[in-house]
Amino acid sequence: MDFDLNNVRAALDEDRLSGLPLELILEILSRVDTKLAIQTCLLLFPRWKLFWTLLPSLKFSNSGIKTLADFSKFVTHVLSHRNHQVEVSSVNLCFHGEAAQGFVKEIANYAFSHNVHELIVYSTTRNECPPSLFKSQTLKHLTFRTSVYALCLTPKTPWDFPALTTLYLKDMSLCDDRRESLDLFSKCVNLQNLTLENITVEAKVLEIITPRLANLRLDNNRGYNINVIAHQLVNLTIIQCSIGDLNIPSGLSSFCYKGYHTPHWFKNWHFSVNKVTVSLRI
Repeated sequence: MDFDLNNVRAALDEDRLSGLPLELILEILSRVDTKLAIQTCLLLFPRWKLFWTLLPSLKFSNSGIKTLADFSKFVTHVLSHRNHQVEVSSVNLCFHGEAAQGFVKEIANYAFSHNVHELIVYSTTRNECPPSLFKSQTLKHLTFRTSVYALCLTPKTPWDFPALTTLYLKDMSLCDDRRESLDLFSKCVNLQNLTLENITVEAKVLEIITPRLANLRLDNNRGYNINVIAHQLVNLTIIQCSIGDLNIPSGLSSFCYKGYHTPHWFKNWHFSVNKVTVSLRI
């Protein structure tokens, strides 16, 4: 078989990726960190130099950036030069070190003003979070994680997320005063999936009042009573939780419990469940 070296070189030099549909290119770039996406557009494919301004998904991480001041400057540059006509479908923010409220507020306000549907926040140190972070008319999925108890939130009013369907909270304190009750979710009228993992609450009662909640998972939460008012609750999972009292509706389909002791509120159950899994550790 004969090879035409010139044709081989031409094939290797051809920018085949640029021939892909723009929607597919943006999907590929959205899968990586925004900083890497910008570098790819500017350095590897000069013809893509404006493509990063059209990204619907933004992923910010200060890994590899020396200071949070530099990180904040980079994020501000991205937001100010982005095509503001393009809505933001998701924002993923991961940072280490102290961050001012203004920095977090700037990102949240931009995302909410562009009808963001998914917000993922991960921080490893104690940071003050602006109240505006917990109010959005379009947000559907919220994940908020910290390092172990690095963040304490003590809201005065319920979080205002009327479109929210999925909420995942991990490694934080939701209340640091001894109020009688804490209500966070009553304005999340479309919430269907709620996971609380390694959460502390110093209020006497955590109120979970959500009319459409179907799936509730409580994992390694200790020391407080939980009152659940969710008439459409279908699946309830409780793992390694030391809960004083648990009031739940009678329409459960599936219940899973894993712990070291049989909780006393088992005695108050007077209704049937289709599937029950109980695992007691000695």
